[in-house]
Amino acid sequence: MATIAHEHLQIVSPRNSRRSFRKPSSTSKNHASSSASIRPASITSPAMSVITHHSNSVTQQQTTPLKEKTFPCSYARGSTPPARSLFKTILSVIVGDEKHPFLVHRELFCAISPFFAAALNPAYNFRESTSTSLALPTARPCDFEYLVQWIYTRTLTHEEVAGPHPAYFRLIRLWILADELQVEGCKNAIVDFMAKTADESNSVPTPDDTRTVFGEGGSVREGSGLRGLVVDLFAWKKTDHLVEGHQDSWDETFLRSLVARLKRTTWTEKIRQPPWRTLSERCRLYHEHNDQSTCGDSEKKKGV
Repeated sequence: MATIAHEHLQIVSPRNSRRSFRKPSSTSKNHASSSASIRPASITSPAMSVITHHSNSVTQQQTTPLKEKTFPCSYARGSTPPARSLFKTILSVIVGDEKHPFLVHRELFCAISPFFAAALNPAYNFRESTSTSLALPTARPCDFEYLVQWIYTRTLTHEEVAGPHPAYFRLIRLWILADELQVEGCKNAIVDFMAKTADESNSVPTPDDTRTVFGEGGSVREGSGLRGLVVDLFAWKKTDHLVEGHQDSWDETFLRSLVARLKRTTWTEKIRQPPWRTLSERCRLYHEHNDQSTCGDSEKKKGV
């Protein structure tokens, strides 16, 4: 039996617990008779050792292990429930002629899109500002679903874009919708993803795609980064036979822009790598930043 003498404290192993307390000696009978009768207190620990503590005035007894206080899984130890009401308001966005509903978080869409922020702001007295729904009758449900994917996951993976023959029209139509709804980050992500896809698949948009981007009925603004990227893809890649011999007709505005780009390209530019392969050039030529910042500035703020 291991005994530690400190204020009558004894630590006894379970095996010898029956012999852990001896009768008081004759020298301590007077002291024992003058004090209250004290029973040893046992506390069961996870190690199953018995701790007895003697005191002249206090006797403590606990026979069950101490249980750790539990907290709800949604809150960390010592924290309090969130005081703000963020991402709790559901907005129903009704898309297309078929009125396909999408249930999204109102606060998230207002934060990422000035269009939604203005339409749902009571200060502007729009009908949608006091409603739980908003209609986009001219948008396609498949395009809006693609936009929702990017807003929630920041990815543009799509089964029709993957593979050796990417469906660039999916990305082009998404860019047009993001431009209408003023989702700047999505537009910049699209041109980055399109450039990467063109390199990985060694492909370029089709004649139909050029009509969507440059045609009179298209919705891609003149001078936009998307137009510049499409022209540069044809200017830098070996597309001479494709442009010359394709059975479908190319958009006239696109062909004029391509010729002008080739005429302005200097020998120094031709021996360099394509401009979309460096972040600084990609940002300068194809990205749009309303706050006049650049992608390089944002990377520096992150410490990259």
